[in-house]
Amino acid sequence: MMHYLCISMTFLDPLFHGKADGDEPEWPPSPLRVFQALLAGANAGCRQREWSDAKAEAFRWLEQCEPPEIITPGVRRARGYTLFVPNNDSDKRFARHERLSSKEASPHRMIGGQTIYYLWTIRGDEWPSSRPHVRVLCQEARHLLALGWGIDTVVGDGRILTPEEALALPGERWRPWTGYRIAGETRRVPVQGTLDDLMRAHKAFLKRVSGDLYHPPRKLRLFDAVCYRRVTTLPPRPYTLFMLEPPGAQARRPAFRQVDAAKLAAMLRHVACEAAKHDSHKFPGGSERYVAGHASDRNDRSPRFSYLPLPTVGHQHADGMIRRMLIAEPYGGQGTQVRWAAQRLRNRILVDDRGQEQALLLNMETDDYVVGAYLREARMWSSITPVILPGFDDGKQEKAERLLLKAVQQAGLPGEAIEEIVLRKAPFWPGSQHPRLYCRPAYLRDLPAWHVRISLCESIPGPLAIGPGRYCGLGLFVRDENDRL
Repeated sequence: MMHYLCISMTFLDPLFHGKADGDEPEWPPSPLRVFQALLAGANAGCRQREWSDAKAEAFRWLEQCEPPEIITPGVRRARGYTLFVPNNDSDKRFARHERLSSKEASPHRMIGGQTIYYLWTIRGDEWPSSRPHVRVLCQEARHLLALGWGIDTVVGDGRILTPEEALALPGERWRPWTGYRIAGETRRVPVQGTLDDLMRAHKAFLKRVSGDLYHPPRKLRLFDAVCYRRVTTLPPRPYTLFMLEPPGAQARRPAFRQVDAAKLAAMLRHVACEAAKHDSHKFPGGSERYVAGHASDRNDRSPRFSYLPLPTVGHQHADGMIRRMLIAEPYGGQGTQVRWAAQRLRNRILVDDRGQEQALLLNMETDDYVVGAYLREARMWSSITPVILPGFDDGKQEKAERLLLKAVQQAGLPGEAIEEIVLRKAPFWPGSQHPRLYCRPAYLRDLPAWHVRISLCESIPGPLAIGPGRYCGLGLFVRDENDRL
């Protein structure tokens, strides 16, 4: 059975003053900050004499755990203010008011509660060996003094929770995304060796003055940074855009029907596979998986390209024909793979299964009104090509809705982000057709398909594609016309 180590901190005042890297206001407080606060509480005052090997081993166990989930109350930025404090690096002036330094405060104000929870996951096979360390940390959590600045005083507690108890904790949930980092969204986390490095830094601080000499104390060096995002939001999804132009001597710009979206995606995938065969670029999992999409089984969730033809939408005369295409990495990608695609597929020609040239690929350097309908942020999205469900709905609406929620999670969109869903066979957009009219790869032909409208708790950017067909142009969503930001 899975367990959770829960360290909670209740602030005595609703303001949190801590700052992250770059002197920017920090929210939520980083796991490294909690680790340091626990260590400070365990060594405060006379408790320093109670420090033992058992406590050290508990902290070493904690620093090797995966980054925790964080549950916080809602916050808003409070009005900033300036503090004036004595400049302690000078004793030449005895009058304190003549040697004051300013300190800018930009706190967050907590709303709807003042307790933050940190949840470290402990798998069932790890529980017997982890239990002694967890008990020590639960005891030490009750000696927490502050989190953030010295004025951010807290009352700490430590508990062992079951999955049901962890799910019942109130607040906004933040989870780590270890696959990428975004400036301003990373939080420091402890790693193996952080405890010993903190001890060395503390000793250096105590010995910073030796006789008439001042030795600058060393700073903490052993830590990592992980991106944290609310579970209701998505990480960025890198992409590259192509415009379809006539090949050879053709003068008329090509346009393809929506029902052939999967065929067009297959042409683009073929071009990408041919380019990858003669290239030394390294793809996660290899080009056979990442570019060609060849999986060992249906449960394979390893990263791969999505090839998404974009039907024309965005104005009253839009005909729904396909004149643009997009290649996207999975959510949280670094952008390295789509940059490769932009360089290697430029000026390539799409060829159908009969060997006839269909279109020339040209890079789109800037977005237009059509592309913006697929990429700009929105809370409400409607499918333009039908969503293929990951199972059989037996013609029942309720079962189809459950399968859609499964497809949403498989696509990387957290289930907590869904506010409302609508399933129907009739299309939402001009040029869209009944789901049964769309061409599909052989492995998707027997699965049910629906047009879907999704309302989310928060706005997210595109491209958004859901269902097993999300890699080949099916299940593609457009920012709904009723949700203009």
